[in-house]
Amino acid sequence: MNLSPSDAGKKRSTDNYSRVIFFDLGDTLIYFEGDWSKVLHRSTKCLWKNLVGAGYPLNREQFSQDFSGRMRNYYVERNKSLVENTSARVLRECLMDLGFPEPDTNIIRNALNTMYSVSQEFWNLEEDTLSTLDWLQEQNFRLGLISNASDVDDVYALLGKFDLTDYFEHIIISAEFGMRKPHREIFLEGLRLFQAKPQNCFMIGDRLDMDILGANQVNLPSIWITRRSIHKGSEYRFDGKPDYEIYALSEIKEIVKSIR
Repeated sequence: MNLSPSDAGKKRSTDNYSRVIFFDLGDTLIYFEGDWSKVLHRSTKCLWKNLVGAGYPLNREQFSQDFSGRMRNYYVERNKSLVENTSARVLRECLMDLGFPEPDTNIIRNALNTMYSVSQEFWNLEEDTLSTLDWLQEQNFRLGLISNASDVDDVYALLGKFDLTDYFEHIIISAEFGMRKPHREIFLEGLRLFQAKPQNCFMIGDRLDMDILGANQVNLPSIWITRRSIHKGSEYRFDGKPDYEIYALSEIKEIVKSIR
């Protein structure tokens, strides 16, 4: 889902070209603080309870093992193919393979909203996110978001939680676009939406294998933020090399001034 310029409600550049800063979301603008294994266990339990309440006589242990296994396989496969088939599809196929008729879209949506509401509790806003985004807009930069995620509503819920949505003129989510970073097409889509040239933009993210590699493939200058990157200390293993490296988000100010 992309916000129109009129909906964004923020100051936009009136230059005859677009100066655009693209952001990743998780571990760039927000961060997760919790035990993932415990959160996933609780999330799956809430999913099961929601489906039982919707009329599905599911055995908790059987369903939890089946759905969790399917999600793990999905995560592995999507990183190979870079195709984002969504968690909604995984859940739908899980229920149908258990012998139920194709579920109503609203049932799937409500169940997943319940599941994701658990993990949403553990996401936090980086302390320099809002001040950095405000500064960029004061400098007439246009802002975009390119996020890998298996569920669109989950991303918008997180953006809404921290009042981030209106900062971004265009929001590209792999679950909606169909392809994941580092696939070059998701970055080209960002450039197309802004009608921008790569040399007038930057991509900022924490993943060398997704954010940086993908940006490099379309000649989009890249900034690697290492504060929460799982790749810090093992950079040599990756083909994707950033143009710039920063620790905190606020450090981008001096870098992006190079776009004239």
